[in-house]
Amino acid sequence: MRPVAVGLAGAGLWAGAFHAPMLAQGPETRLAGVWARRPEAGRALASRFGAPYYEDYRDLLDGCEAVAFAVPPDAQAELATEAARAGRALLLDKPLALDLAAAEELARAASGVPTQLVMTNRYRPAVREFLRQARDLPVLGARASQLTGEFLDGPFLDQPWRMKHGVLFNTGPHGLDLLDAAIGPIKEIRAAGDPHGFLALTCRHEGGAVSQLSLCGKVPGVGRRTVYELYGPRGELVLDFARIPPDSEPTRAALRAEFAAAVRAGRSHAIDVHRGVHLQRLLEQVWRDL
Repeated sequence: MRPVAVGLAGAGLWAGAFHAPMLAQGPETRLAGVWARRPEAGRALASRFGAPYYEDYRDLLDGCEAVAFAVPPDAQAELATEAARAGRALLLDKPLALDLAAAEELARAASGVPTQLVMTNRYRPAVREFLRQARDLPVLGARASQLTGEFLDGPFLDQPWRMKHGVLFNTGPHGLDLLDAAIGPIKEIRAAGDPHGFLALTCRHEGGAVSQLSLCGKVPGVGRRTVYELYGPRGELVLDFARIPPDSEPTRAALRAEFAAAVRAGRSHAIDVHRGVHLQRLLEQVWRDL
């Protein structure tokens, strides 16, 4: 298969640590160029991987078949909509936008192009095995927790959108996505607490199961504690991220290969822009409830 020429919008921490290495490594893709709102960072990232830097975003679109986004959600909604209207396939980050209207507008614009959502957990072999087992498990209820100290120090302090929306928009999409995928579509969600402190979500799923998700980014000393527990008449199924390998080359390889296959086939991945809109609706419900 001819490598897919993917342009990268963004040159921040995530772009340099994840997107650029993944796309440049290939063989299914090649990094066709970089554009960034901060030209100095964009040039440095492009030079690091031997790719051209584009001063104008429209020139990046002209030089690629697809665009990967590593920018804040509000910028992604605008830039990805423009890319979709130019006929480019989209590799999107979560959340799609900062509000539901922008996410829905992006989905409408992308109706004619292949899309895929970078929910990194969904490409990890252990998570895929957990979801496979969950399909055959009748579930009465579940509980999950995502606890970190990321909002006490580190790079998030320099990212205004994360600081404004807190843990809900940062790790919330991962938790809601996995519970929704493992148990069934979330039909109703209620919230208590504070997205800038400790946030507790109670979800009712299609079929009647109930799940609870605890989110906090201000717990010092826990590292990254992420656990999902499903309970039913046949027993329990547990996914503890402390016991599985971290994001690694198998994760990146699966994401890259599946995106390239989607682009070449001319159809979206199963985890696509519409999945992103579904998660955005859940985030909107929580935000309004709070």
